[in-house]
Amino acid sequence: MDSPLSMLRLFSVLAVFMALVISLFARQVGAAAAQGAADAAAIAVTDVVPPDWDCTQGRLEALDAAGVAARAVADRTAQFAAVQPTAVEVRADGTCSVIVSVRVESEGWLGAGSALGVACRRPPSVEGAALRAPVAPPC
Repeated sequence: MDSPLSMLRLFSVLAVFMALVISLFARQVGAAAAQGAADAAAIAVTDVVPPDWDCTQGRLEALDAAGVAARAVADRTAQFAAVQPTAVEVRADGTCSVIVSVRVESEGWLGAGSALGVACRRPPSVEGAALRAPVAPPC
């Protein structure tokens, strides 16, 4: 009688441990996917911004930057079955930087986890475009 109970205890401890490990792994994958998707979206948005961009939010909206970013995020996260993007935001700041934030939900055995990825990128400058070299200083 002692042996079946000890096997049951061992199995239950192992099951709880595996659930914790798999949930932790799913959250880490979600965080990595959010950051990768934010980076890809920032690159996609700065690729559509013209070199003579006036650094305003209105010009980004006219270029449909949110749509470009959403497509890039969807392409990037499509390979992850457990990760679903829930929000994409594109902003411009006064230093001509494009800031993209992506929020994703990831499913684990112990519930869903949320992760936020933020990427900042500047489009190539006019000087860089004239030299045919991408000059993108850090944000």
